[in-house]
Amino acid sequence: MKNFIFYFSVFVLSVSLFCSCANQLPPEGGKNDTDPPRLTYIFPRPNSTGVKGNKIILKFNEYVDRRSFEESFFISPLPAKGFNFEWSGREVEIVFNENFGRDRTYVIIIGKDLRDVRGGNNLSEPAVFAFSTGSKLDKGNISGKVFSDNYDRVKVLLYHVNDTTAIFPDPSVKIPDYVTQVSADGNYTFTNLPDGKFRLYAVIDEDRNNVYDKGIDKAALLPDDPVLTGDSISVSGLHFALNLPDTDIRSVDFLNTLKPDSAGYVFTNYPENNLITPFHKFYFYFEDKYPDKKSIVDNFIITDTSSGKKYNPVFNWVNDSLLEVFSTEPFEYNSNISVGFNVSPSEKYRESFKVYEKDKFGKISGRFLNAGSGVPVILKLYNLTDRGISYTSVISDTSAFSIGNIIEGKYMLFAFRDDNSDGSFDKGIVYPFKAPERFLIYDKDFEIKGNSSIENIILDF
Repeated sequence: MKNFIFYFSVFVLSVSLFCSCANQLPPEGGKNDTDPPRLTYIFPRPNSTGVKGNKIILKFNEYVDRRSFEESFFISPLPAKGFNFEWSGREVEIVFNENFGRDRTYVIIIGKDLRDVRGGNNLSEPAVFAFSTGSKLDKGNISGKVFSDNYDRVKVLLYHVNDTTAIFPDPSVKIPDYVTQVSADGNYTFTNLPDGKFRLYAVIDEDRNNVYDKGIDKAALLPDDPVLTGDSISVSGLHFALNLPDTDIRSVDFLNTLKPDSAGYVFTNYPENNLITPFHKFYFYFEDKYPDKKSIVDNFIITDTSSGKKYNPVFNWVNDSLLEVFSTEPFEYNSNISVGFNVSPSEKYRESFKVYEKDKFGKISGRFLNAGSGVPVILKLYNLTDRGISYTSVISDTSAFSIGNIIEGKYMLFAFRDDNSDGSFDKGIVYPFKAPERFLIYDKDFEIKGNSSIENIILDF
């Protein structure tokens, strides 16, 4: 009986100790926590030099989720023999399995995935600091922006190219020398970099393993590898085209934007305000049905109901269920357009649209620098509030450009040299590396207003 009591007591004590260690719980009560966690102590001190040892110590103002911290902690360059996390309340020690390297600048990044325990609040921006084991900090900087429709798991991977004659490492295998998350609006910055040549990849890191997983992660490349030297230790404006606002009419996302007609048979890109541009394209999706294509084409009519003018339609069957239709000439400003066709002998589709007035359109113009010669430049304007509106201009004479008939709104501008003359942007290949076609994304968005013109835009390739 005594043995039973002894073992039972040991069991209870063990469970108690285990729970006290395993459960990371903040004190109960108090106000709702809506603030992200803050660092209250950092060792080695940020920007310090001559650091020795093998340990980094961080303290927070509140309890943080340990797993989220360990997944969002990045150190560059990565220690060859790894490191371990040792926790005590609100404090964590990151212990290297060897001493810090000699004459080396270490950059610590705590990513946005870090969250506190009480409120589940994430960091709004990555926390970054550096220290050096030598007499000075590396001063190099590389910055830019990733353009994407979502920044949830977007990271920029950076590799230091020490041997420019070697075949570059496969980024699906090799851990990058430096890695950072982008900010809430897509900006990124690498600080305290050494001299040398670098290669960067912007990736949507779905499984958060800090490498590019082919077939899982989406990636974007740059046409050139930046070089940092003593004379030029800062390179900015390195933008990535990870997800442009292109409308892929074959995607499920596009189909989900189409709205059903009153009968629920035909889904179309009917605008909420009933207004269309003179160059509007109509899309008709026949969900779970196989339409009578001949009947639709033979009876399709686009008419200006005010003047009685009939427009000639062009038909493009994207697939068996999705039809794209546009007119061979632009619609008149401020006109009323009726579109109709027979879905089947017993079902008809009829809809009316209003074309914007002329004073709702603006214009942009400017010139190119370093665009080369003999290669066309394709310029695209994307409406940032209505993804159904975009403008494309193929420019053979790259001395200047001009785009008119732009409906009022906010736009981003993307341009690329169409080196292979196929009319589409070649995004390159991650590995074996092939650079994308030379492109640029204009730093500022355009606010187009009716009856106005934005001039002297400089696009420097």
